[in-house]
Amino acid sequence: MDYEEVIGTIGGCGLYQKLMLAFLFSSTIMDGLQIGSMIFIVPDLDYRCSIPGYDNDTYKIQSEIHEELINEYIPKSEDEGEVVYDKCLIYSNTTENGNRTTQKCSSWVYDKTNTHNSITTQLNLVCDDAILARHTITIFFMGYLFAMIVCGISSDRFGRKKVIIVCLFLQGSTGIAMALISNIYAIYVLRFLTAVGGAGSYVPSVVFASEVSSVDSRMKSSIAIEMMFSIGYMIISLLTYFVRTWRTLMIIISIPSLVLGVAYICFLDESPRWLLNKKRTKDANIILSNIAKLNKTVLPQTEIVNISSSNNKKVEIWKMFTIPQLLKRTLVLILNWITISLVYYGLTLNVGKLYGNLYMNFFLNSVVEFPAYILCLLLLNRIGRRKLHSSLMILAGVMCIAGIFPVLYGTKAHRWIVTASSILGRLFITAAFGIVYLYTLELYPTCIRNGALGTLSTLARFGGALAPYTFNLSDLVSGKVGRILPMVLMGALSVIAGLLSLLLPETNNRKMMDNFSDLTKSGELKLATKKDAILKEETQPMKPIQPAEDIKF
Repeated sequence: MDYEEVIGTIGGCGLYQKLMLAFLFSSTIMDGLQIGSMIFIVPDLDYRCSIPGYDNDTYKIQSEIHEELINEYIPKSEDEGEVVYDKCLIYSNTTENGNRTTQKCSSWVYDKTNTHNSITTQLNLVCDDAILARHTITIFFMGYLFAMIVCGISSDRFGRKKVIIVCLFLQGSTGIAMALISNIYAIYVLRFLTAVGGAGSYVPSVVFASEVSSVDSRMKSSIAIEMMFSIGYMIISLLTYFVRTWRTLMIIISIPSLVLGVAYICFLDESPRWLLNKKRTKDANIILSNIAKLNKTVLPQTEIVNISSSNNKKVEIWKMFTIPQLLKRTLVLILNWITISLVYYGLTLNVGKLYGNLYMNFFLNSVVEFPAYILCLLLLNRIGRRKLHSSLMILAGVMCIAGIFPVLYGTKAHRWIVTASSILGRLFITAAFGIVYLYTLELYPTCIRNGALGTLSTLARFGGALAPYTFNLSDLVSGKVGRILPMVLMGALSVIAGLLSLLLPETNNRKMMDNFSDLTKSGELKLATKKDAILKEETQPMKPIQPAEDIKF
C-alpha cells in the first residue's frame, strides 16, 4: 500500500495532525521573535554628539540653558522648518575670523523614546561605525542561508526530530549567550548561530508536517506555519513595549526555545515516513498506530511501499539553466525571489523610520500579514498564479513609490501617508511571498522540482542580507532625495519583477510536468484533467527543499 494512501486512510487531517502540528509549529514563533527583535536591538534611532563636560546631557532638550549649550557646541541645520543637530560633528574652537571649526566627536546622546538600551547605544555603533550595526542584520540572514543548505540535508540523514531539537537548543543558548557579551564581533558569531538554529528547526518542521499530513491538507499546514511567523512578530512588538533593554529582551525570547527543545525530546514523534525510508519499519508502525488511534481510525495491516520514489535518482538541477524554456523561467524567478526578500525585509527594517509610534507601526505591519495569506487562499484559483503574482508585485512596488511623494511635496500633516503606503506594501509583498513558493513548484518538472525550489529560496536570502544596506543610500545623498532613494529602489525592482513575471506560463488548472520531455516548445503548460489536478495538489505544500533527492550540480 502506498504511504500516501496509508496517511489518507488513518486520517491525514485529524486530531493527531492538529495537535502535533500546533505543537511543532510553535517553534516557528521563536523564529518570528528573533527576526523581529532586530528592529529593537540594533535600531535606527536619532542621536547627536554629547556636550563636553555636561554629564547630565540628554537628547531631549531639558531647558533653555540646555538648548543654549547645545547650540554652542553642536552644528545645526533646518529640515522642513525643524532644527536638526549634526550627529557626528562638534564645534572645537572659534578662529580669529569668527569662523568655527568642527571635529568628529567620540561620545553621543540618544533618543530614548522607543528604547532605553540597545546594542547600538551601548557599543556606540553610529557615525563611522554605523555600518557595524547593519552587519549584525546581514550576518543573521547569512546564517539563515547556511541553515537552508545544511540543515535540510542533516534532517534527511539524522532525522527530523533530532535536527529540530538540536537547532532549538542552538537558537536558545546562543541567544542567551549574546545577552552576556559586549563585543560586536562575538555578537556577529552568536547572531549567525542563532539564525542557523532558527532556520534549522524551521526547514525540517515543514518537511515533517508534509510527511504526516494528507495531500489535500498540506496547503493549509503550509499557510499555518507562515502565520506563526506573524504571531511571533506581534508578540515581539508587545514585548518590546514593556522591555526596553536589549539584554533582558534577548534572554526572554531565547529561553522558550530551550523549553520547547526539552518538550520535543519528551513528546515529539519522529516522522514515520523518514523511519520507513531508513528501514525502521517497527518504529514507524508504532507511530502510525498512534496516529490512527488518536484519529479514531484503523491502521491497514499491509506492507507500505513507494516511500520515496526518488531516493536513488540523480537530479540534474543544472538543467534549469541550460534548457531554454527553463532558463527563462529561472532568470525571472531569481529576480522575483531576491526582490521579494529584499522588499519584505526592507519594509520590515524601515518601520523605525515611519511616522507614528514604533510599536504600533510594527504591530500593524505584522497583523497585515494575516489578510495577505487569506488573500492568497481566496484568489489563487480564481485569478491564476501569473496574474495574481504579477499584480501583487506591481502593487507592492507602487506602494513603495507612493510613499515618496509626501516626503518630496508634502508637509508634516501628510507623513501618515508614508506609514499607510508602507503597511499596504507589506501586505502585497507578503502575499507575493506566499504565492512564489507554490508558483515555483508548479513551473518545474517533478525530476528537479524540489531542487529548483531549494536553489531559488536559498538565493532569496541574499535579498534579505542586502536589505539593511539599501538604507545606506540615504547617507550617500543628503536631503529629501536621499531619504526616498531606498523606497524608489525597492519600488522599481518590485514593479520590474512583477512585469517580467508575466513572461512566465500560467500553471493554474494546468498539467504538471514530470520530466524534461514534457516541456513544450512554447513553454506553455497543457490543461489538466481531474486526475492531474489531484496529482498537482500533492506537490503544492512542499515549500522547502526536501533533501531526499541526491541533487547533482
